[in-house]
Amino acid sequence: MKNILIISCLITGNSIFAQTGNFGINTNTPTSKVDIVSTGNSSTKALRISDSGLLEKFTLLNNGNMGINSTSPDAQLGINTGTNTKSVLKINTVSTTNGRQNTGINYNLFSPLISDENGNLVKQFDLKTANSNSLTFDGSYTTSGATNKTLCSVNSGSILGFTVLTGFVQGQSGTGVVKYATVTWSRGSGFIISSNGHDFANNNSNSLTVQGSGTNTLTFDVQTGDDLIFEVTGGNLVYRQVDSSTGTGRSEGFNIFKSFRTR
Repeated sequence: MKNILIISCLITGNSIFAQTGNFGINTNTPTSKVDIVSTGNSSTKALRISDSGLLEKFTLLNNGNMGINSTSPDAQLGINTGTNTKSVLKINTVSTTNGRQNTGINYNLFSPLISDENGNLVKQFDLKTANSNSLTFDGSYTTSGATNKTLCSVNSGSILGFTVLTGFVQGQSGTGVVKYATVTWSRGSGFIISSNGHDFANNNSNSLTVQGSGTNTLTFDVQTGDDLIFEVTGGNLVYRQVDSSTGTGRSEGFNIFKSFRTR
């Protein structure tokens, strides 16, 4: 039979109590493996951890504020740089697919954290803050020739904005073009290009004409090779890649960033 050892330890007015495997400080009824009950006011330290040089590294106050290299944290989490620390906070493997609407498309939500002039992390005010239906559609995409693929849905009152950059290079071998543009769309104004540029593959001259300003179909028309087309149709913002001379197109990649849909 397995022996069970129950230890009850009372030291100076029930300050430490251990029973059935739970360990309590300032409580004689610990409800977890380690249960610490603080005393005093909000600035009283419930827990302090120091390094081998007796320098305080972690602090937990009675009011719930925690500090790392901060002995008197004035926020729920206060972090000060240490003498050997290059950064105070590092977040790895951040998701780039939050708020995904369509399978295979990367969507990122708005409202990132920003640091104000006092070092406080706050939620940035932006379109997502103003309307819960706002979203971004930043990500890497691949065309499927003349087949329409969806970037995002378009609702009543939606205004769209994005920057597009194609890979080096998009188009037929030896005649492809790098395409860059900053684009907005609204139902009343159609597509508007605020800036754009392009470059050639292998220094082979291949002119690019942007067509469709003020309409619902925006075409990056290259002299030789495939055209990249964005269109608002059927309640969606879609894209495709077509060779205007043959009506067919290839599957190639491009990137969307700084994107938004207002609602």
